[in-house]
Amino acid sequence: MFKKLRKLFFYDLKLQYKLILTHLCLIILPTVVLSFFLISKLDDAIVSDTIISEQMLASQTAKTIEATISQVLKASDSICSDEATTTLFNDKVFGLFEEEIEQNAMNMSQLSNSLIDGRLITDFHIYAGDKFSRVIESANMSFISPLSEVTSTYWYGIFDSTDTTELFCPSLYLSVTEERMHGNLAYIRRIPSNISKDLYLAVYFSDRYLEQALVSAISTNNSVAYIINDRDVIVASSNLGLAGAYYMSNEILLDLVGGMDRFSTKPYLQDSIFVGYYNIVGTSWKLVSILSSESLIDKGKSIISQFIMFYALFFLLALALALVLSKSIASRIEKLSRKMSEVHFHRPERFETNVQAKDEVGNLVDSYNYMSDEINELLDKQEKAAEELKLQEFRALQSQINPHFLYNSLDMINWMTQMGQKDDAVAAIQALSRFYRLTLSKKDTSGTVGLEIEHISLYVELQNMRFENKIELIIDVPDTLMDIEMPKITLQPIVENSILHGIMEKEDKSGTIILTGWLEDDDLVLLVSDDGVGMSEEDIAAILTGDNNKKNHTNIGIYNTHNRLRIMYGENYGLSYSSTLGEGTEVMIRIKGNKI
Repeated sequence: MFKKLRKLFFYDLKLQYKLILTHLCLIILPTVVLSFFLISKLDDAIVSDTIISEQMLASQTAKTIEATISQVLKASDSICSDEATTTLFNDKVFGLFEEEIEQNAMNMSQLSNSLIDGRLITDFHIYAGDKFSRVIESANMSFISPLSEVTSTYWYGIFDSTDTTELFCPSLYLSVTEERMHGNLAYIRRIPSNISKDLYLAVYFSDRYLEQALVSAISTNNSVAYIINDRDVIVASSNLGLAGAYYMSNEILLDLVGGMDRFSTKPYLQDSIFVGYYNIVGTSWKLVSILSSESLIDKGKSIISQFIMFYALFFLLALALALVLSKSIASRIEKLSRKMSEVHFHRPERFETNVQAKDEVGNLVDSYNYMSDEINELLDKQEKAAEELKLQEFRALQSQINPHFLYNSLDMINWMTQMGQKDDAVAAIQALSRFYRLTLSKKDTSGTVGLEIEHISLYVELQNMRFENKIELIIDVPDTLMDIEMPKITLQPIVENSILHGIMEKEDKSGTIILTGWLEDDDLVLLVSDDGVGMSEEDIAAILTGDNNKKNHTNIGIYNTHNRLRIMYGENYGLSYSSTLGEGTEVMIRIKGNKI
C-alpha cells in the first residue's frame, strides 16, 4: 500500500495537482495555524493599542488646549502691563485731567480691540469698584463698567470670599448678560492697584476651540473627552450627553486613576469604562478621557472580521494562483513571463533562445518577438510624432501673436513720427524689431531664461510707450538662472494677460508686475505677480482647461502655453494660478531646469 501511494503521488499524479498540493501544504496550512494563533491574541492587542493611542491623543489634546489658554493669558498680560492700565488704576490717576483719563482709556480700548481676533478671544471687559468711579465717568468707555453689574455672579462670589487672584470661568460662573454680550468662557483676574482690590479684567473667549480639540481626542464610539475644573464643573466636552453620563468628580478621578498618563477601569452599568486624565498647565482644569470597553471590543471584532475576510480572499487568490502556476511546465514560460513583466519599466525586448522550438511554447515565443518588434516600431513613430507635435505647438503659438499689439505699436510709431519725436520713434522701432526677432525666430523652439526676460522687458517697454509708463516691471531673478533652458514665448502671454486684463482694468490703469525665480531640486520655478483686479476661481479654471467663453487672444495664449509645458515635461509641470479679486494675481511656471 505504501509503495502504491508513493508511486501515485511522486510519479503518476499530474504535475498540476502536485503543485496545488505543494502550495496548500507550504503556504495555506501554516497560514491557517498562524492565523488562529494570532486571532486569539489580537483582541487584547487591539485594546492595548487603542488605549495607548488614546493616551497619545489625550496628551496632544492637552498640549493644544494649553497653547490656546496661553494665548488668553498673553492677551491678559498685555492689558494689565500696558502703561495706560497702570496709569488709570493706580494713584497716578489723581493727578490727571479728564482729557488725559479719556486718552488713556482710548489707548486701552485700541489695545484690547487689536487683541480680539473674533475666533478665540471674543471680548475684554474691566469691572471696577466705587473708588474708580471717576475713571468710569471720565473714560466713558463701554469696556469699563461698575463692579455692581457682576456682584451677583458666581465668579465674583469666589473672588470676594477667597484670596483668589485669577480664575478660569465656565459659562456657569458667568451672568446671562456676559454670555450674550461677550462670550461663554472667561479668564478673570485682579488688576494690580494701590487704590483698591475691587478691580477685575475679564478676557472672554469661545469654547469652540476647546470642543474641536476634545472631539479630535476621541477615536472610538460611545467615548467622550471633557474638561472639568477644580470645583467639579464641566467646562467643555466632545459630547455633552456622554459627559453627563460618564461624569466623575476630581475626588473620584484621583481615587480611581491616581496619577496622570494612565488609564484605569471602572464598572459602568452592564459595561466597563477606561478612565484617564491630564492636568491642563496654567489652569485648574483636568482633561478627562473616558473610553467604553464595549466600543473597544466592537472595534476588535471589526478588525478580526476584516482579517478573516481578507484571509478568505487571500486563500481564494492563493488557490487560483496555485492553479495558474501549476500549468507552468517549462522554464521557457517563466523566462518569457519575466520578459513580459519588464514591459512595466522599459520597452519590450526580444526573447532570445538557442532552441527553435515548434511546440506551443515556441509559437508563443515567436508571437512575443513579433509583438515586441511591432511595439518598438510604433514607439519610435510615436516619439517622432511627439517631437513634431512639440514643434507644431510652438509654431501655432508663434502664429497667435496678437496682431492688435503690432497694429497699435505701428500706430504709436506713426504718431511719434508726425509729432517730431524722432528719438522716441527710433527707440520704439528698435524695441519692436528686437521683440519680433525673439518671437518669430525659427532656429529653435527653446531659449534661455535671460532671453525670455529680455522678451517681456521689450514688450513692457513698448506697452509703456503707449500707456505713459504706468506699468512697472520688476525683475528679481538670480544671474545663476539666466542660462537655464526654457521654451520660447512662455512668459509673454502671462505678462500680456497681467497688463490687459489685470492692470488696465483698474480705475487708475497703473500697476506693477514682479518676476521672481528660484530652483526647487531640479525644477525651475518662475513667479509672475501683478497688482491688477484679480481673477475668480472659475476664470482661472476656464483659462487653464481651455473651457472659456471669452475666447480672447490672451486666454488662448495662456492655455496653449500651459498645455505645451505639460506636453514637454509632464503632468506635474506647467502653470498654476492663485488670485484674489481686487488685489492681484500670481502665476507660477514650473519647468525642468536644464542649463544650455
